[in-house]
Amino acid sequence: MTLKSGVGRGNLSETNDRDNPGTEQKTDSRSLDYGAMSLVVLVISVGAAAVVYSVPIIAFNLFNIPAWIFGPLGIYTIIYSFVGGKDPTYYLVWGTVMFAVAIASALYNILNPFLVFGVLIIVIAVIGLIAYLRGKK
Repeated sequence: MTLKSGVGRGNLSETNDRDNPGTEQKTDSRSLDYGAMSLVVLVISVGAAAVVYSVPIIAFNLFNIPAWIFGPLGIYTIIYSFVGGKDPTYYLVWGTVMFAVAIASALYNILNPFLVFGVLIIVIAVIGLIAYLRGKK
């Protein structure tokens, strides 16, 4: 609100911003950042795990819990590394690590976890090499 002095008598009269056509407020729409969307992905995956374990579709196994948490979060982080635009190497490496933890947790009785982590180390080295070569140009 602005105050204007009146003419002649010295009165003060109030004018609202709506009387002044040049003072429109503009709101910009903000997209969700990584933290907010990763929280959504985490809540959905934990909810899906609760539903699957409450209905006897899959027998409960404590070692599979990291797969429910890190699987969708890792996939989202890998996708975000390509779409997000800021610091893609950081998000790609951490998304790959989370996805490898999920694979090792989900398939620990079928697949040797050391094999998964060996492949993870090789993939991280390749990502680092690509990032290094890209930064050199």
